[in-house]
Amino acid sequence: MNSIVLDSAAVLAMIQHEPGGERVEALLDSIQANAQVTAGLSWVNWCEVLTRAQRDYPAMTGEDLTASLAGLELVPFDGSLAELAASYALVSRALSLGDRACLALAKSRGATAWTADRIWLQFSLDVPVLLIRP
Repeated sequence: MNSIVLDSAAVLAMIQHEPGGERVEALLDSIQANAQVTAGLSWVNWCEVLTRAQRDYPAMTGEDLTASLAGLELVPFDGSLAELAASYALVSRALSLGDRACLALAKSRGATAWTADRIWLQFSLDVPVLLIRP
């Protein structure tokens, strides 16, 4: 089974109809169609998505967002993920807490991290990264 972890930038690309967002939408459609793929999102990244949505789309509710992400597993951010996320701060100061939370979850699951943040490709990461934008 293929395992994917989404970064908040990837989810926001889908919500905001930005380039690459269609890949995330296709992924969620595949999950709902019972494809051999799982996808998760850290609660830290979920907070980032909700924060941006509330700011940029005040009419959109948390329930609307949850419905649009059907099939995506929201994963609690526990102590072991916090320690792993903190270790990614040694890679670069350019990695935000949300970036590091996504990478930590992907590492813990042996998953590929999907992001819209091109800067991730500049770093030597121990997690496979897929850039959703061309």
